[in-house]
Amino acid sequence: MTETTETNETGGQPSRPTKNPNGTARALRRYGPIVGAVVLVAGAIAIFGGGGGDDDDGGGGSGVEASTADVDKEELIRSGPMTPQKAELEGNDDVDFGPNCDTDTGKIRLPTVQVPQCVEPFDGENGGATTPGVTEDEILVVAYSTDPARDPLGSALVSGGGADVDPALTTESLQNYVRLYNEVYETYGRTVRLERFIGSGAADDVEAARADAIAIADMEPFAVVGGPGQATTPFATELASRGVVCGPNCTLSEPESIVEENYPYMWEPGPTPDQSSLLAAEMVGKLAGPGKAELAGDEATRAKDRVYALVHYDTPGGDHQPIFEALRDGLEEQGIDLEIDIPFELDLSTAQENARTMVAQLEQAGVTTVIFYGDPFTPGPLTTEATAQDFHPEWILGPSVLADATFFARMMDGDQWKNGFGMSLIAGRGAPDTNSSVRIYEWAYGEEPPSNTVVISEPPLRTIFNGIHLAGPDLTPDTFRDGLFRYEPTGGGPTEPGVSRGDHGLWPDTDLGGIDDMTLIWWDPGVSGPDEIDNEGPGMYRYANGGERYTLGEIPESIEDAGLFDVDSSETVYEELPDEDQPPDYPPPDLPD
Repeated sequence: MTETTETNETGGQPSRPTKNPNGTARALRRYGPIVGAVVLVAGAIAIFGGGGGDDDDGGGGSGVEASTADVDKEELIRSGPMTPQKAELEGNDDVDFGPNCDTDTGKIRLPTVQVPQCVEPFDGENGGATTPGVTEDEILVVAYSTDPARDPLGSALVSGGGADVDPALTTESLQNYVRLYNEVYETYGRTVRLERFIGSGAADDVEAARADAIAIADMEPFAVVGGPGQATTPFATELASRGVVCGPNCTLSEPESIVEENYPYMWEPGPTPDQSSLLAAEMVGKLAGPGKAELAGDEATRAKDRVYALVHYDTPGGDHQPIFEALRDGLEEQGIDLEIDIPFELDLSTAQENARTMVAQLEQAGVTTVIFYGDPFTPGPLTTEATAQDFHPEWILGPSVLADATFFARMMDGDQWKNGFGMSLIAGRGAPDTNSSVRIYEWAYGEEPPSNTVVISEPPLRTIFNGIHLAGPDLTPDTFRDGLFRYEPTGGGPTEPGVSRGDHGLWPDTDLGGIDDMTLIWWDPGVSGPDEIDNEGPGMYRYANGGERYTLGEIPESIEDAGLFDVDSSETVYEELPDEDQPPDYPPPDLPD
């Protein structure tokens, strides 16, 4: 039986949290930016997802065509609420943006660079019930959590990594973020109310995921955050087909074909796999283009001209074939032809056997340079088997889910993995104050969040508020999309990836992803330190050029310019927040009881 509970009957206004007495959460969050990796250990098995959805063109809204192809940015700004950008277009320099606006930055007053521009405080009629989940007084958002009792294997993996698995702790944390954001963001006379939904099955139970999505849709929420980690595609597409906004982390990293089928109801936290492929092709072309395989692991291979292979994930239904084709075509534009491509499906029970076959194929094809696209588990057996077969190529890490985390890289053969470099989409990691989710909570409440998983559960909620804030009073899935598209690009520093959606000149087509940039990394087996869950050990990723991040077209032209393999200019863990990621210092708000 599916359990649905409303955490607070008064619209998500819980009392201030009490201090966590055991203190363990703080230690686990010491390297906060991706401590959430452990939460996705089980979910990463699904890697990028797969499956389909019902066609839905989303209707179309102000300044945006339903096809997703055309975004008239100026019309979009003019059609929305009053922002500094709209005021400038209209020549209006006398707008009072209210006490929650930092007039120096034009952004709302939160201690993070990842915040939207100000809007003029609303006063008037908001249109009442504009769409399911929206009334004159409130906006219903559902937070999904997997039931640990129904997913004992996944919960054991997650809790064994040091992450909280109690849904009540996550909900308590999110309720307090909602309490804060209802005060700081403009919600046009409405209050966002958060309800908890406990999943009816394990994280990989597809039928339970569909049933849960139907049950949630019957609750008539406006949006959902969170989802069943290994069955996000059926969950997300079922919600979208029923007109419910599936916020970031409701789905993880679907191909654009699936996102477009479910437009404008499906939103992703990172770049789409299609976008990641464009970045990867540019990276390989500029830093490991045709020439000698100088990064290979043995002298004989280094003397050879590069021969390329792509080892890439797919689903049984071939959902990632378009991603492979995009990456292949992008490589061809860089003058790189693949000698062989090897698709694989993720099956941990046969991973070593499959790796043995893949390495044999690579050797037989005379490959010197292996480009990997996929999950964080496959490189382990693949590199182990390469050593067993005395195969020492260059390894290039392309688009992945968490293969760019030290936690997972330590599962790989370090003497193999050091022979190359890769791309990382996630934020550089460091001390607690380098993570905006933790910093915001401690700023507002003077203590740590009840759950140590807020680093992955809070940002999607903030995205929902961003869209509401910039949508205007007539809130619908279409105007919510417009709001996300109006959001001006933010971030771009080592610990704060660049984020935007829509059309800001960063991608060739309308941006349906979230993160816009990447940093370059390489594996250093000779350095020791903590991984993402504070386990000390040998081997760590190094962020090249101090963790500088690059958008499409900006990747350096050479290994030297990129700072790859230059230890002195690299970082492994950011002990302090980099200057470019420092937000202004604001006094905390006086929240109502």
